[in-house]
Amino acid sequence: MKINPIANPNIMRSYQSPRTIPVKSGVLTGRDEVVFSEEALSFSKIMTEVETRTQEERAHIADITNAVRQGEYKIDSDKIADKILESVLRR
Repeated sequence: MKINPIANPNIMRSYQSPRTIPVKSGVLTGRDEVVFSEEALSFSKIMTEVETRTQEERAHIADITNAVRQGEYKIDSDKIADKILESVLRR
């Protein structure tokens, strides 16, 4: 396989020479701002709560996780429906 040389020598120079980016007027430079979405803040709160769980709670969660992975976790749809109704009626 033959690779042809670069026909335009200016191509390599454009990558080797430093470039300056024009600054638009009215735009602040040198200052960044980070804004977190509501979802990110909610996730962060949940993760903080997970990290502060007791050893007993962590063991229970690990048991459920293992049962789900092995296909042995049984879902009680009536219990789930009851919990959903409870949470809706409390509001």
